[in-house]
Amino acid sequence: MKTTEDAHGPLLDRSLILYGSACSTTHNARNCPIALVGARELGLRGGELTVYDDSVPLSNLYLTMLNGLGVECDRFSDSTGTLSGLFG
Repeated sequence: MKTTEDAHGPLLDRSLILYGSACSTTHNARNCPIALVGARELGLRGGELTVYDDSVPLSNLYLTMLNGLGVECDRFSDSTGTLSGLFG
């Protein structure tokens, strides 16, 4: 990815990588350990641990990622909004 380029330069400079484990036994996508890493060029803040309440759906993260990549969306699946503080 470092040597592969798109219209904006090296692909690695504009990538987000989401890594996580399986959801709980109820498959409700709540309280899942997730790591989100990416290029600072995208404005992703790094080096922090953020813990969200169980009431925050995982789809809020996906919606935030889409918006952070420039794909403007109001909703994604059962999202209730974007997560503040991830990009900035």
